[in-house]
Amino acid sequence: MDGRILLIFYDSIKNPPTKTMPPVLNASSPLIEGIEETLKSNVPILGGGILGDYEFSHTKQFCGSHVDNQSVVGTLLGGEFKPYFQIMNGCMPKDGIYHTITGIEGSVLYEVDGRPVVDMIDDQYGSKDWRRQVPVERLTIGVNYGEKFGDFKEENFVNRLITGVLPNGEGIVLFEPDLKEGSKIMFRLRNNKMMIVSAKNNSSQLLKKIIANGEQPVFGLYIDCAGRTAKYSNALTEEAFEVQNVFNRYHTPLLGFYSGVEVAPFLGKSRGLDWTGVLLVFAEGKVQT
Repeated sequence: MDGRILLIFYDSIKNPPTKTMPPVLNASSPLIEGIEETLKSNVPILGGGILGDYEFSHTKQFCGSHVDNQSVVGTLLGGEFKPYFQIMNGCMPKDGIYHTITGIEGSVLYEVDGRPVVDMIDDQYGSKDWRRQVPVERLTIGVNYGEKFGDFKEENFVNRLITGVLPNGEGIVLFEPDLKEGSKIMFRLRNNKMMIVSAKNNSSQLLKKIIANGEQPVFGLYIDCAGRTAKYSNALTEEAFEVQNVFNRYHTPLLGFYSGVEVAPFLGKSRGLDWTGVLLVFAEGKVQT
């Protein structure tokens, strides 16, 4: 298969939440694996799982000839351009302590370090009020794919958003089912200041890198987690404004949208990400002097 990048967009929501159950999600990992197995190609996959609204409703997508949900659409792009991308984070370790998953089934996490995970989070919050949040607003589950005890680097972490608590309080539901028993995790907190600084610095560094390579950025696509909005994050400004400002300085068009899941290559493998912004930039030619 000849192409430089494959963009995919799919409905994140399988079943919206009810009064007693958190939403059931369409996991990105089996979708990506199925696409890779079918295409037999190393072309990078980027895109997003789409949300209808903050109530976790289904989305509607144009699927070539009709509008539908529970669908995947994609486009394979090729030509005289080079894709660059950058993953932005903005979460920080809560206490820097690694924990071990000791009970998990699919996307439902039951036990960590031999303790019920819900009880552990109760202790961290000092109350049970967080259980009413769908999704949980500040706390995430993080996996560090870099050096475990080296300097903290946001680009080495993958976050897993907590969509809610089971009605019986026995476990929490994660956005993706890719964690296993024995996985080392870390509780992480969203940090609004870090999120805004990350968006500004990473987008600026990516465009500077393109220019330094003798190429010209011609178009940007920003796939931004809906949980990073100012309203949901209780932030004073939109972190996406920082990305817009950078692109305006370089006189480069930018298109963006808010998503439920962000898909991008991470450490050589395309995978679903949570609480992130994925910036894709198309570059071409040599910079005219």
